[in-house]
Amino acid sequence: MIAIGLLIIFLVFATLMFLRKMPALIALPAMAVLIAVLARLGATDILNEIVAGGAVKLAPVYVAVFAGAMMGRVLIQTGIAEEIIKRAAEFGGERPLVVAFGLMLVTAILFTTLQGLGAIITVGSLVLPIMMSLGIPRKLAGVLFLLAFATGFIFNPILFTLYRQLLQLQDNQPMPPEVLQFAFIMLGLMVVFVIAYALIAAKRSGEVLLLSAVVADRVTQSETTRPVKRKTVRPIALLTPIVPLVLFIGFNAFGIKLDFIAAFLIGSLYGVVTTNLGTAIQTLTASAIKGIEDGAPAAILMMGIGMLLNALNLGPIKTALEPLIVSLPFQSALFYVAFFGLLSPLSLYRGPLNIFGIGIGLFTIMFGTGILPALALLAAIICVVQVQNICDPTNTHNVWIANFVGVPVEGLTKETLLPAMAVCLLGLIIAVVLFF
Repeated sequence: MIAIGLLIIFLVFATLMFLRKMPALIALPAMAVLIAVLARLGATDILNEIVAGGAVKLAPVYVAVFAGAMMGRVLIQTGIAEEIIKRAAEFGGERPLVVAFGLMLVTAILFTTLQGLGAIITVGSLVLPIMMSLGIPRKLAGVLFLLAFATGFIFNPILFTLYRQLLQLQDNQPMPPEVLQFAFIMLGLMVVFVIAYALIAAKRSGEVLLLSAVVADRVTQSETTRPVKRKTVRPIALLTPIVPLVLFIGFNAFGIKLDFIAAFLIGSLYGVVTTNLGTAIQTLTASAIKGIEDGAPAAILMMGIGMLLNALNLGPIKTALEPLIVSLPFQSALFYVAFFGLLSPLSLYRGPLNIFGIGIGLFTIMFGTGILPALALLAAIICVVQVQNICDPTNTHNVWIANFVGVPVEGLTKETLLPAMAVCLLGLIIAVVLFF
């Protein structure tokens, strides 16, 4: 009965989110409370264990979100992000195809560090008009920007901090090098996929649209963004977006654990010092305040995820779910690939394979049962996250991009779902070779 009740709760809230009657920020805590009721938890215990306890369960994750959002604001306020984008566009000159791929490369690099809707809006408001002014159709420009964002986000600290939580790593334990190795493999798969997709889409849309310098659908910066005076940024400051990533990978390579929060703080300091030392304190203060604002939606979502995680870890719920999970033949490599690959669309709408939704509880139970090697299960999560990050219509970045380019958000999902599933399947096959 509990398993049936869980299914009903998921279907009801998935439908509400699909119909946009309820945002995920409200749906996840509501699901957590209803699951606790299903487990016959008392009202006081629900408030203490599920609501209050769940709100702080993933505190390290959303503190990292705030630190990353602060650095994102540093990049924006110092003009570093704009300078990188403008230089990429100028580098292409009269070669529109080079400009398009250059902007995608810059977007990917920026989002190894940036996070939050504010960063998407800032970068997208610069990149998308340039892309569309090259003659790239609006929908294709939106898809290319989305793919570039998702490629860089593979290394975003919000994910790695969550991976540490799932692996139950202590503060003094570095990330296993196999995780970084697999992340680089996924990066390679995404790069190949993005290039192939762009070239095929260009041919399908008519190569002249991508290769011609004639403006087919010009959108000027004055039409889409507020006029901003371009700041002079020294070349050394342009390295700021990769500072946290270099520190994180470098320290872990020597077996030293460096928290992403510390890496972000160092990156923020590097950015303000290398741009304008005289206003460093003011810039950091303003960036911290704006960063909290930018990171608030993600932090609230993390609180809801924590509540859901606590609810799904209640004894009666685990007792009902564990036999179902253990009965699945995950020892078979073929089943592993088919389950996480073919069912990866269940990561949409905060579904049962969505690590930012109900899937966090399912994956936690799977880690607890030891039904799969920990690294194999984490590799599956990394693969499925790509489908979710690219295709989920409930993502705020998907919604903003779709609105900006003037297409339905579901149109981005239809355009990207099958290719993203293909990347997921290839990643899972490689995971079998590495971790089974």
